[in-house]
Amino acid sequence: MKTLIANVFRSAVVCAVFGCGTLQSANITFDTVVTGETSFGFDGDGDGINDVIFMTTDPSGFNTIGPGVNQNFINEPGLEGTTLLDPDLRVNFLNGAIGSIAFGFALNSATAGPGFFASLRLFNAGGTELASGSVPGSFTSIGGGSSSFPEGRVTLNFAGTASYGLFNFESEFGRYIIDNFEGTFGSTEPIPQVPEPSTVATLGTALAGFVCLYRRRRPSTIS
Repeated sequence: MKTLIANVFRSAVVCAVFGCGTLQSANITFDTVVTGETSFGFDGDGDGINDVIFMTTDPSGFNTIGPGVNQNFINEPGLEGTTLLDPDLRVNFLNGAIGSIAFGFALNSATAGPGFFASLRLFNAGGTELASGSVPGSFTSIGGGSSSFPEGRVTLNFAGTASYGLFNFESEFGRYIIDNFEGTFGSTEPIPQVPEPSTVATLGTALAGFVCLYRRRRPSTIS
């Protein structure tokens, strides 16, 4: 019984302090993208192991120079690449993603319309498509005028666990840029959290209950 109490209490403390799950909400801003690299990794839990990796097959790699400050959905630097591939970009969720994925984009185009767009398809580990969506780029209102380039925001809600995603873009002059990639991604370890007072109180009550139960069941030693 002592072992049971110790194990239950230890598990409760670990969950309260470090979190019982490993899925963490995050916003990837691409501020550390290196020009010319063909992959970019995001380490959400700071353990030195990437949790999300973006990849391109373009031998020239990524760029960081985008549409400038006159945009609503892009805050430079972003992740910029070619629209001449299929897919143009791939993202791998090394420990899965759940719930929803969203990102802003801009297209290197002088005109807007349904022919210029950003799309994303999400798949589970078995290759089954979980969700897909496409958003046309448009000139948005900003600073009393309009954005310098067509832009938009793609949001996909999905059930299950996504393992990877495939992007495709269509623009007039063959380039795209994305930024603020948001979602709940699997991490290789939970992020430490400070337990709330209510959680601590609940742990104390549970421990007291186990102690009382143990005392009631303990056989008497009086002869």
